[in-house]
Amino acid sequence: MPIEVKTGLIDEASRYGAFDIRACFNCGNCTAVCPLSEEGASFPRRMIRLGQLGAKDAVLRAPEPWLCYYCGECSETCPREAEPGEYMASLRRLQIASLDPTGVAGLQYRSPAIGILLSIVVALGLGALLVTRPSDAGAFPRWAFGALVPYEAVHLVGLFVSVALGGLMLVAVARFASRIGLGRALRGGNVRAALRRLAPELTTMRRQRECRTESAPRPPFLLEPRVVHLFIMWGFLALALATALDFLFVYGLGMEMFLPARIVGTIGGIAMLAGVALAVAKRASGREKASRHTRFADGWLLFYLLVLAVTGFWLEIVVTLGVRGEIHDAVLLVHAVMAMELVLFVGVTKLAHAVYRPLALFAHFARQPEGDA
Repeated sequence: MPIEVKTGLIDEASRYGAFDIRACFNCGNCTAVCPLSEEGASFPRRMIRLGQLGAKDAVLRAPEPWLCYYCGECSETCPREAEPGEYMASLRRLQIASLDPTGVAGLQYRSPAIGILLSIVVALGLGALLVTRPSDAGAFPRWAFGALVPYEAVHLVGLFVSVALGGLMLVAVARFASRIGLGRALRGGNVRAALRRLAPELTTMRRQRECRTESAPRPPFLLEPRVVHLFIMWGFLALALATALDFLFVYGLGMEMFLPARIVGTIGGIAMLAGVALAVAKRASGREKASRHTRFADGWLLFYLLVLAVTGFWLEIVVTLGVRGEIHDAVLLVHAVMAMELVLFVGVTKLAHAVYRPLALFAHFARQPEGDA
């Protein structure tokens, strides 16, 4: 049966960061050296072949891009220097963009200039909402930043952003679940075995720890990719939890401060700051294959997380000491705007990995025979 080859997918993938995989002659070396390659998931060779054939629908439905953690071993040993690891990363970006109902993800990944402009426009819009004083201003008279940003505005705009995020992610996740056949996996797969394998992966990223060859030297513990990712992921989730607790107890119940939220937020902030600092250092050094290629969207995310962590600790010190001043009001405005924009853009950034990868892993685990689980 003849197969129609469409080369447009290779060009499209290149706009999301892939190198020219036309250089690949399917020797299979990438799959042979991949520590995570297994029966039923022969990546990245299968994904490269689909890309060369232009089978875009098959690429968008494939879970393999999310089973890859980009250890870089395939790229290091590729005889044609086709950068299969970066190609797999580009497919994750392509899938994120195809799932995003707003089209923002595609703009950010393909055009840094448009991405920057869009970020500025959204930030200005959120900032305008935050400095608009509601009619009931002064409901929290001891709020240290009321001169510029009313307490009520922070939570009302934050609630709006959260609802918007929920709606966008609901559409994106429904699309993703349909593509990877999550419903079939739930109905006919080894659900319990899949959950048993998924739980340690979510908490410790065990597969990424296995994503190395015996010949490769193990980096210091704090520089292991999975440790850096865990710091950022758990730090971000802890800050999100602290924000939700603050909204519930302070804004909802009228309390002036909820100590558990402060503790959770402090721990989360320390973890995220450590993870971001380590990630920036790794990319600056360029010693690891996976850290040598930084797309604008990845740099944008690290910049936002770094600024949020620093300004967050600034504000915590200000609140603890009861200090007032215009500069602190300005720092709050920057922090709130950037935090809300980042939350709004969760589904279009690398943070979306925290949603799509677990679903892809679950579907993959559920389809495996019981003995392989």
